[in-house]
Amino acid sequence: MLSRPVRVLIVGLLACALTGAVYATGVLDGLERISVDARFDVRGSQGAPGDVVVVGIGDSTFAKLRRQWPFPRRLHAQAIDALLDAGARAVAYDVQFSEPSDPAEDRALLVAAADPRVVLGTSELTRTGQPAVLPALLRRRAAARVGYALFPVDPDGVMRQLDPRVDGVPHLAVLASGAGAKSASSHPIDFAGPAGTVPEIPFEDVLNDSFDRNEVRDKIVVVGATAENLQDYHAVAAGHLMSGPEINANAIQTILDGYPLNDASTAAAVLLVMIFALLAPLATLVRGPPSRALLLALAAGAAGVVLLYGVAQLSFDNGTIVPVAPPLLALLLGTAGAVALTYTVEVRARQRMRVELERFVAPAVASELLTRDQPLESHRVEATVLFCDLRGFTTLAERLDAEQVIRLLNRYLELVSEAVLDAGGTVLSYQGDGVMAVFGAPLPQPDHAARALAAARAILDDALPRFNRWAAERGLLGGDAATPAGDSAGRDPLAGAAAPHPDLATERSPFDPEPALSAGIGVNTGPVMAGVIGSERRVEYAAIGDATNVAARLQALGRDFDPPARLFVAAATAEALGDRLAAERLELHGEVFLKGRREPVTVWFGR
Repeated sequence: MLSRPVRVLIVGLLACALTGAVYATGVLDGLERISVDARFDVRGSQGAPGDVVVVGIGDSTFAKLRRQWPFPRRLHAQAIDALLDAGARAVAYDVQFSEPSDPAEDRALLVAAADPRVVLGTSELTRTGQPAVLPALLRRRAAARVGYALFPVDPDGVMRQLDPRVDGVPHLAVLASGAGAKSASSHPIDFAGPAGTVPEIPFEDVLNDSFDRNEVRDKIVVVGATAENLQDYHAVAAGHLMSGPEINANAIQTILDGYPLNDASTAAAVLLVMIFALLAPLATLVRGPPSRALLLALAAGAAGVVLLYGVAQLSFDNGTIVPVAPPLLALLLGTAGAVALTYTVEVRARQRMRVELERFVAPAVASELLTRDQPLESHRVEATVLFCDLRGFTTLAERLDAEQVIRLLNRYLELVSEAVLDAGGTVLSYQGDGVMAVFGAPLPQPDHAARALAAARAILDDALPRFNRWAAERGLLGGDAATPAGDSAGRDPLAGAAAPHPDLATERSPFDPEPALSAGIGVNTGPVMAGVIGSERRVEYAAIGDATNVAARLQALGRDFDPPARLFVAAATAEALGDRLAAERLELHGEVFLKGRREPVTVWFGR
């Protein structure tokens, strides 16, 4: 079976592989884009950018000028002249001038736009790939001061990127910035904030020369439509809708700042996927029961989500767009794998534990213990302890080889343990040919004394005769195998003939067979400390106390009786039996001094 670290590594690698396969399909792209938008929201407004300003043709412009769109082109020429006179570094005119109008109006615009500080924008390209503007403008603007004014739209309808060139035509923002394109590939627009973050001067104030010239001095001014009815609003990463001129202003500032937002490297992205794929599985390596590993895996998964978004936001605030969707998927897959693995391990562990527990306690007790939320803790409990010793086995063992001794002993212990477990007891230990059991622990049993007597009778009346017959059939015992030597005939009702043990073929001893074996059983009731004892590497369940010591001493009394008795019950157990005592076929023997005790113990016995 693979070790836990190897299983954890396999889960992590599988999570990475599945993440890579899913990422290759592109289904994570939408989630990644949304996560970037969320990072803009969390970062919030960065304040007005220092190098750009918008002159907006807004609703107030229509109200004060009382004109319909499109405006006469001399008004646009007048605005350009006013902005240049105020000291604007450049004027990016985000208005479409593709169709001729009144010749005088067109001439006025041609004169104003002839200044090299003016950049015109267009949202259309001709079939030949030229900007769709007035032919006269193109002829006069040999320096190609006409740029494409739109931005790529992602599948969800949101503008997030800037393409420096579109079909060979430079973008309006690139021309207006004068900085050129960093590369031909797309770049994220570093929005300063939601709509309205870039300062806006009303178009009519520029025409009336009623604006503060300091607002445009040494700045790049983007002129364009901000009125809602002109429908130049678009969904962007920062917030909801933003006017075209403000989007261009953000793009220009992004270029001037040297494209401050950059995607993380491929190596960093792969490393993140690996880290978060292994996060939850690694948490299951903490030593402890499977249930703890399961909780740790879930906790690690939850903590991983918080950590991932924290790292992503911190990196974003410092200019790096860390991928979120692939590591998040890897985290979820790793957590699911860790939970599934831990659950499988726990189920198997519980199955193994049930099998092990049922070797010591009754199946009902094992089921109860496995469903308890609390661990098996030590506690003081009123219980009945039973000791059973096989008499004559030592002498017999001296005449048999080692393999025969072990098989004979295992058969005996198996039958005695069955009697204990069938009565609801717990087998605590095997001490050579002796068995120690407790009733009333680890779970309380109000009738523990009666259960212990039932187990004792089952051992004497059923298990022991079956064992003797089984051994006699193999030539290991002789005499009356149904009636142990020294016992009164007819005391032990016989069960049906036992079938041969599946692990032991019929064998014959080369020696004369011994007579049938007997047993001595001591039973006592009283308070014991029941719980798990041992070292870190090995533990066992035990019941410790004076009641245990008395039961151990009682089982040895039978050798002094003539004929030998087989069952000795302390007065405490007799009292616990109550009205059931009369049916137990016990005789009062009287007080007995036991080894190691100053006070005598009243004893009942049965043959």
